Amino acid sequence: MARRWTRGLLAIGALAVMAGAAGLAAELAQERREIHTKAAALTGGDPEAGRGAVKRYGCGGCHAIPGVTAARGRVGPPLAGFASRAYIGGVAVNTPQHLVEWIKDPKAFDPRTAMPNVGATHADARDMAAYLYTLD
Repeated sequence: MARRWTRGLLAIGALAVMAGAAGLAAELAQERREIHTKAAALTGGDPEAGRGAVKRYGCGGCHAIPGVTAARGRVGPPLAGFASRAYIGGVAVNTPQHLVEWIKDPKAFDPRTAMPNVGATHADARDMAAYLYTLD
């Protein structure tokens, strides 16, 4: 009888843990959707398309970028926490407009920057900016 009671308690405990984990996962998914919606509204871009553009333009060759496979570069700064930074490249106030323009032509802001002009289109730059604003 004690064994059955123990198994029952263990089953109830396991169910409680699973329910808590499911609730936490749903909460995190909702938070992620809100961050993506806010980033899209700020930039006029699509964060998921931006993740793809960041890969296509080879940004991970210079930067470590969360959420981008094999983006482990060490030439430029890591981009984790980008959304909460005050400046872009140490020279431009971190605004969506500045970020889009920086991605398109970083040397227009700082002729001595090591960041190359990768030839990003305006639409791709907006999408990449949207993705970067999800990195908080």
